Amino acid sequence: MTTKTETKQFQYEIQSFQENCVINITSLFESLRQKLNFGEVLTAHHKKYNYNFPVHNTKNIDIMMETGTGKTFTFIKTIFELSKHFGYKKFIILIPTVPIREGTKTNLEDTKDYFKSLYANEKEKEIETFVYEGGNLSAVKQYIGSSHLSVLVMTPSSFNSKDNILNRPLEREINSPELFVNNQEPPKSYLECLKRLNPIVIMDEPHRFEGNAFKTYFEGFDNFYLRFGATFPKKKDSLPLSNVAYVLDSISSFRQSLVKKIVVYTQDVIENTDTLIGIEKVGTVNKAFVSTLTNGITARRELGVGAVFNGKSIKKINKDTIVLADDTIEKVDYSLSDESFRAMIKETIKIHFEKEKELFEQGIKALTLFFMESDTSLFRGSNPKIKNFFEEEYKKKYTEIVSKLDQSSEYYKFLQNDFDSDNALQVHKGYFSGDKGNADEKVKAGVDEILKDKKKLLSFESPTRFIFSIWALQEGWDNPNVFTICKLSNQGSEISKLQQIGRGLRICVNQNLQRNTLKNLNDDQEAFWKINNLDVVVSSKEHGFVEAIQHEILSNSFLISEIFTEQELIKTLKEKSGFDDDTVVTLVDDILKDKKMIVRKAIVDGQKIYEKSPDFSAILIEQNLPEEQHKAIESLFATDTNTYVQKAEKKKEKKKVFIKATHLQEFQNLWNAINKNAFYVLESLTTEQESQLIQNIKSQIEAVNIEEILLQTIRAELNVNKIGEQGAITEKLTDTVSYRSKVDYLELVRTLSNNTKTPISFVVKVFNALSDDFKTKMLCNNPDQAQREISEIINKNLIAMLKTNIKYDGINGTGLPNVFKTEKGKPYLDTGSVGKFQKDIAGNFNLKNKWVFEEVIEYDSDFELEIVEQDPDIDSIEIFGKLPRLKIKTPLGDYNPDFCYAIKNIEGNKIFLIVEAKGYKLSSAIPVDEKGKIDFAKKYFEALGEHYKDHNIKISFKERINKTQLAALINNA
Repeated sequence: MTTKTETKQFQYEIQSFQENCVINITSLFESLRQKLNFGEVLTAHHKKYNYNFPVHNTKNIDIMMETGTGKTFTFIKTIFELSKHFGYKKFIILIPTVPIREGTKTNLEDTKDYFKSLYANEKEKEIETFVYEGGNLSAVKQYIGSSHLSVLVMTPSSFNSKDNILNRPLEREINSPELFVNNQEPPKSYLECLKRLNPIVIMDEPHRFEGNAFKTYFEGFDNFYLRFGATFPKKKDSLPLSNVAYVLDSISSFRQSLVKKIVVYTQDVIENTDTLIGIEKVGTVNKAFVSTLTNGITARRELGVGAVFNGKSIKKINKDTIVLADDTIEKVDYSLSDESFRAMIKETIKIHFEKEKELFEQGIKALTLFFMESDTSLFRGSNPKIKNFFEEEYKKKYTEIVSKLDQSSEYYKFLQNDFDSDNALQVHKGYFSGDKGNADEKVKAGVDEILKDKKKLLSFESPTRFIFSIWALQEGWDNPNVFTICKLSNQGSEISKLQQIGRGLRICVNQNLQRNTLKNLNDDQEAFWKINNLDVVVSSKEHGFVEAIQHEILSNSFLISEIFTEQELIKTLKEKSGFDDDTVVTLVDDILKDKKMIVRKAIVDGQKIYEKSPDFSAILIEQNLPEEQHKAIESLFATDTNTYVQKAEKKKEKKKVFIKATHLQEFQNLWNAINKNAFYVLESLTTEQESQLIQNIKSQIEAVNIEEILLQTIRAELNVNKIGEQGAITEKLTDTVSYRSKVDYLELVRTLSNNTKTPISFVVKVFNALSDDFKTKMLCNNPDQAQREISEIINKNLIAMLKTNIKYDGINGTGLPNVFKTEKGKPYLDTGSVGKFQKDIAGNFNLKNKWVFEEVIEYDSDFELEIVEQDPDIDSIEIFGKLPRLKIKTPLGDYNPDFCYAIKNIEGNKIFLIVEAKGYKLSSAIPVDEKGKIDFAKKYFEALGEHYKDHNIKISFKERINKTQLAALINNA
């Protein structure tokens, strides 16, 4: 199975969330080109996307993307798009650490061919990349002199001190014309040269760019700067998340299967006591963060002076200790014994081997990452304790594994490379900050493989599967095939737990460097999670690690878990909704608490712990709140974090979905009736129909008002007598000039053809039909807006045409393969067949007796779960269930509906009711493509109905929007 890696390239695919991010950014720049008021543009953007973030009169544009979802790829594409549409050529990528710099450099190199083909028709189809490292001034000089699309990659430490080479006086003048556009004086330093180029700056991991030194030396970069990160600054004097262009929060990345699932293994048993997990400065005051386990509830609490810790009052909170009333001192202690080190290493090796063979057979190489203390002597030197423990435990496990393998198997042959010609173990490498310039060739080769040769590390050619490092790898370095992380060290609570394990969140790749995405695994959620699963091993010193990750996911997503404090509830509701304090407190006191939508679960040291009521949704509907308040409360809770982040001891295999014997025949009859190997046929358009289609598109396009771009000049005058007061600056519009673009018609037609997936010949017919007046006037006003408007109009008309001209054949042919299986005579469906989440049936619900399945409810969303558990029983319903994956083929992709009901009407006739359930308030709110699939499916079920009309069976397909009553659906079936 070994393959050569030299010519292999990573397989990139268009991902909608990345595309949406880039579109949001470019649309902001388009608006800014037309309208100079930055605040108004951002406020309108926030309103459009329901972003409740502040708008500041600063030049930052923020993009929140969760670790592991491809921030670097996204900002590289953003660079190309800003160059293509707005002519920007100079960019600086600021990265906080050397590993991130190396990772960014590798990403720019790895994506070069992909973007070169994507932008083959553009003037700038490649990015010239320059990396400033180690005082390498030639990179800076070349960047300054380049006339092409170019990027300079650098760390802030290269310019945030007066002694940096970039801040020293220039030895000789640089006469590049670009440096004298706005200033005729010669620049005094290389940093000033960079600022005069007016580049767009991209900051990766913005929470790392804080401090007065950085602010001082960054001043003078006057263009926009894009901050890409999962975490943003939160200190008092820092610039928080604001001016937001796009948000892909933590919970969304897990829900959309864009990252791996997490399982945490913890050593030892946690005691029912308060555990000090960290001390942080909140504002100007130190706060102690405590994790408490009481009656099975783990709560993370923030304590100040006077609060109670293990029954004693806190007298003082120092930097890293707390002093209690009896003068005892508690500190955050994460030191581990040798026994703990060895036990954790042994457990990690065991976990690695448990998954490696199965992954190997799918062409996936498994990597394991150990995080260590900053003491490099634990891995390097004459007696490296951690390294010795690892080698001893690995050899034991290796011997056990190899003895059980078939010696002719590919996996057995692969493991023979674990030892070199001198019989020395070669599966482990290390990277530490002191390794730079290390003379040892083996050390250097290991560091280069870890930092610079991702493809080799992913290949079976390399025996390296275990990587040891300190926190230098914490952000920036990543490898998609890290499946296990062992934390032999902890940096305290000030470091994000998600960032700590973020190196392993990326979706893995196979030997062809293709990602194992949900789409590439045929939308099989169970298969995706079985492969993309990150195991994390931590010590018992890290009490509440799982809860901390879940808390972060929710906090980053402006949600709370089902167990929470009142303070957390108020804070999250305020952040999420943007309501004023009075409204928030009223909603919490008078609605959530008074109406029993939340109920008290426990009191821990005087602090009330609440949980969400089982009747939450039903009570909320009864309140008849204004829509924005209803929406804010409804979307406040996340019920699924424990699906994505689990404790190993609570990890359980999902059950097979057994079918009740009493309901089997009816369920099979229903399924066999609708599960047909049908195909759709598109009737050819007549000349008259095509002409009418083009005329419709033409009329709608010409009705669009494309505003011209205006370049404005605003004169701002400062009244020195009013500095610091409102009205100190007087602004006056002094000039407005119309800006008309030159249109490349051939490129516009080609782009429209790509966007709408229609032949160029058809787009040319549409274009030729447009009036000369529109093409010469409106089109030139703003070609980018025109392109977007025309694409949308063509797509809408094409979908409408397809709905009219589509029909389904093959209904009376064979059915699709049988999904029903048996085990010891009991019928069942495979796990995950009817939903990606699974819940044991613990209590009663109205339709329980008619529910098709014995022990579990499988579902895809909270809305679906509510339907199962809260719908009323109706006499005419005989059975009720979730449908297995019924893939109805449509021109927009496969579609499968949600629920099925077998009904007997008052005449005694059989009705098979198929329901598509949507949590949207209105049908019009359903996204266009999704709505299109549903409309095509209606045609499929109409064809089924026609087929069965003489069989005394009626097939009915209904949309269920939000809280539509079940009775109404059945009466109209």
